Amino acid sequence: MRRQPLRDTQELLVLFTPRGRVDCVSRVSVKRTGLLEPLTCIRAHLRLGRSLPQLDEVALERTYGGLMTDYDRLHWAGYLLNLWLEAFPGEIENNDAYRLLRLSLDSLDAGLQAEWLVSWCELQAMRLLGSAPQLKRCVRCGSERSLPWFSVAAGGVLCEDCRGPGASPLPEALRDWMTFLQRSNLLRLAAAEPEAEVVAAARERIADWVLYAFPRLQRFLKGGV
Repeated sequence: MRRQPLRDTQELLVLFTPRGRVDCVSRVSVKRTGLLEPLTCIRAHLRLGRSLPQLDEVALERTYGGLMTDYDRLHWAGYLLNLWLEAFPGEIENNDAYRLLRLSLDSLDAGLQAEWLVSWCELQAMRLLGSAPQLKRCVRCGSERSLPWFSVAAGGVLCEDCRGPGASPLPEALRDWMTFLQRSNLLRLAAAEPEAEVVAAARERIADWVLYAFPRLQRFLKGGV
């Protein structure tokens, strides 16, 4: 996910694995450091070191050539890596988070619509964290009827009676698309045919939701929503 020089031929690496984030030191020959670029999937062997684990052996599993030739997709891939660093920072086993990241990068590389995929991925990540927006009933009174408002601070949709400061209008078509993103798998997502303005509006709402939780991601989303 991230690399930076230390000394001589050593590098500090940040890896995301089924066991969570792992910080380690690379002792792999400098001739093979191409295997350790961000957005590269590897199989790695680590051994205990004095302070951090040391990477002794590495084998290439896959690269993302499609992302490297498309600036827009490369931007979103970098954003997803940083979202994971913010959302899943510790060395805690989380196979679901690892599989979601791999699936999202694979799909982005394969050419799935980037705006749809990133919004879907964000909502799935928030679901894993237990902080996805409530879209089916009013977050204050529980009503499932007439939910024309949305508030990040409140936690999701609001009915007319519970609308408060900071709530923004949420047309039914937009709520339906966000609900679809939150509950669908990638097969259904790939077959969807949403209207462009609905997709754009959903990006704004979901980006606001992510930034409320992780404000340091502002530099990736500003101008890229």
